[in-house]
Amino acid sequence: MRPSDDPEFLDTEALATHPQFASTLAHGLSVLGLFTSASPLGNKDIAERLGMTRPTVSRLTFTLMGLGYLRRDPQGKYTLGPAVLSLGYPLLAQLTIRQIASPDMLELAQYARGPVSIGTRDRLQVVYVETVQGREASLNKPDIGSTRPFLRSAIGRALLHALDPRDRAMVLERLRESQPEEWARFSEPAERAQAQIAAQGFCVVEGEWNPAYAGVGVPLRQPVHGMPLALNLTVPAYATDREHLEKNLGPRLVSLVRNIEYKLGLG
Repeated sequence: MRPSDDPEFLDTEALATHPQFASTLAHGLSVLGLFTSASPLGNKDIAERLGMTRPTVSRLTFTLMGLGYLRRDPQGKYTLGPAVLSLGYPLLAQLTIRQIASPDMLELAQYARGPVSIGTRDRLQVVYVETVQGREASLNKPDIGSTRPFLRSAIGRALLHALDPRDRAMVLERLRESQPEEWARFSEPAERAQAQIAAQGFCVVEGEWNPAYAGVGVPLRQPVHGMPLALNLTVPAYATDREHLEKNLGPRLVSLVRNIEYKLGLG
């Protein structure tokens, strides 16, 4: 497939006009994509948010409900149905790294008092596939399926390093085109992070994704089941400083990732 025809890297307009593009399927997935919280949505809500007609939305929600991807409450509003879980489970099940890494992730999470997570690429963002937390409760614990930006998060910058050069170049180009404000603010720090990873194995982010948190990110050096992966450790900003991140937490996360690579037969 030529780079110009790779659907993962086409912009919205080019994708929608491509002869291979299935618009009805895309509309249905757009409906599912609106349900990012537990709040129910009605056909009117969905139509307004997606700019579709009510009859079109009604057909889509009817179909999605019949297939189990949506549920309807007594007020006629929708929430996600259990079929969404069965759709995603096979992907999570094949990621044996989640089970292999869990003990080491738990040990580091308990030591650092912050969650340790694994993420991969979902188009122009990072999506979490696992998170382990110690005894300390954290409002920042990212659930499986939650997302982070590439350019200003530790796991995003680490994952950029994990991508093969062709994919990295196309991701950066699409970020530059589609997120100009984000690009202007964070492309240079993200580039410096690549040099830090090359030199030290990890990158540090302090307050760029969220002022209340600091973190370190480490890429796996080889894909797992064809998926580039990275790990991060996030701690409250008030509980750390640059020296602690660079001299202690960063090297510990690198050691954890190298141990995972060894167990997976990658290192």
